[in-house]
Amino acid sequence: MTIIEKELTNHSYIDHELSAKLDSTEAFEGPEKLLEIWFYPSAKDIPQESSSKSTLRDIEVAKWVEVLKLVKCEVLSVRSTNSMDAFLLSESSLFVYDHKITLKTCGTTTTLFCLQRLFDVIDAELGWDVCKNKDKEGRYHPYKVFYSRRCFMFPLKQRSIHKNWANEIEFLNKLFCHGRSYLVGRNDESNHWNLYVTETNKSMAQKLSDGDPDETLEILMTGLSHERAQQFIYTRDVNGQQASKNSEEDEGHTLGFKITKETSLDCVYSNNTNSSFHHDAFAFTPCGYSANMMMDEKYYYTLHVTPEKGWSYASFESNVPVSKISENKQDNVQVVNHVLKVFQPHDFCLTFFTKDVWSESFGKFMNVGEQVPGYTRKDRIIYDLEDYQLLYMRFERV
Repeated sequence: MTIIEKELTNHSYIDHELSAKLDSTEAFEGPEKLLEIWFYPSAKDIPQESSSKSTLRDIEVAKWVEVLKLVKCEVLSVRSTNSMDAFLLSESSLFVYDHKITLKTCGTTTTLFCLQRLFDVIDAELGWDVCKNKDKEGRYHPYKVFYSRRCFMFPLKQRSIHKNWANEIEFLNKLFCHGRSYLVGRNDESNHWNLYVTETNKSMAQKLSDGDPDETLEILMTGLSHERAQQFIYTRDVNGQQASKNSEEDEGHTLGFKITKETSLDCVYSNNTNSSFHHDAFAFTPCGYSANMMMDEKYYYTLHVTPEKGWSYASFESNVPVSKISENKQDNVQVVNHVLKVFQPHDFCLTFFTKDVWSESFGKFMNVGEQVPGYTRKDRIIYDLEDYQLLYMRFERV
């Protein structure tokens, strides 16, 4: 499975002017804030109204641009499949499904500050009850909310509440019912991971699912190998580059395409089912890289790299069901090793969410030892989060 040239021309939206002028010289904080909101359990559970607009994907791009301004990031481009819209942002990514969103932003973005406006837009555009009905304290209760982040390298450079995890949780608890927060990892270490999750709204009766496992894998890497980090450092003239009329001349996207092929990041998964595959990547100046990969119309994996010496960082996140896509020829441990080979970090933490504690992927991760060559496992922590199991592990290079 490799990307092809047409991937540079079939965006559903692209901002050539932003692409031409975006300068990331001052970017510094790689670790992202990851927000996932399930408004309903599935697309099937969305109430059918007479309005022509019925799902999140019916909200026009201009409205998402408006919401994202509150986050302090912009939309570079959008790729759409039959089941989702993948936004490549000036600071990471946004994935919009019919019934849920996943927003991942790095740097000094103010991710949580878009929440009230997001609910207001959905209420105005779609009229969803989940955005109208509040408890007596004025809090929302969607089906499920997740918010997580690795501890920041430079927390004091963050804006407002994002300087401190306790302040973020206080903010979330004023918006959502029944939230719980966790500090995952060693309190005396500077690389722990934070999680906030709400109780599942079980009053939303979930209809028959399509049988897909709901699994999310995240790998957060620091201290990238100097040689590997150099793959994401280059020079292009931002001030002299003019906004072009077609994406073949869009240097940021063209370089992103080139980097994806050279690093084999389009070959992370063995696509033995010959499922559809779409790609959208961007190379920032003077360094940095972001990519969204979409498989089988409804799955994604996304990568973000800040290669600066002294605070280099890369992240990989995926909801791809590896056994299904590979026809049981590949597992998530092999996926992890493929990603590590590209970046060769000094250390990394891995999180894995699953609804099925007996899944093959969960079992293999539980027994990871010598299967990650060159690294030793420092921590392994398991949480039973109501209807999800969370596995957290931290590794260091031997």
